[in-house]
Amino acid sequence: MNSIALKNKRILIAEDDDACRYLWELTLEAIGCCFVIVKDGQEAVDQAKLNKFDIVLMDLRMPNINGYEAAAALRAIDKAVPIIALTGYARAWEDGKCQACGMNDYLTKPCTKEQLIEKLLKWTCKVNL
Repeated sequence: MNSIALKNKRILIAEDDDACRYLWELTLEAIGCCFVIVKDGQEAVDQAKLNKFDIVLMDLRMPNINGYEAAAALRAIDKAVPIIALTGYARAWEDGKCQACGMNDYLTKPCTKEQLIEKLLKWTCKVNL
């Protein structure tokens, strides 16, 4: 998979789990992306107010503001940025709650580097693999 197109993409990741944040960081560094990782939904909203991102990866279960609430708040800031739900439960996507708050797609955790690259390319470069 060609990840060269992702080199200059700005990614916001909202993830409250320390181990998951570390894995996202390692994976995104290996791909060569520019990224910001925050610990909760409120921090994600705050970052989106300060910076423009090409895509947001949003954990659903977080303290302060959960992923659903944060996605809805992000939509008020930027209607076009793709928001990808990060969940251990694909059912969270299937029940329509993610779409209802403005999310575009989902990744089931844990995911492979290739799965992540595929989603990033799909939503930031309009490449379907």
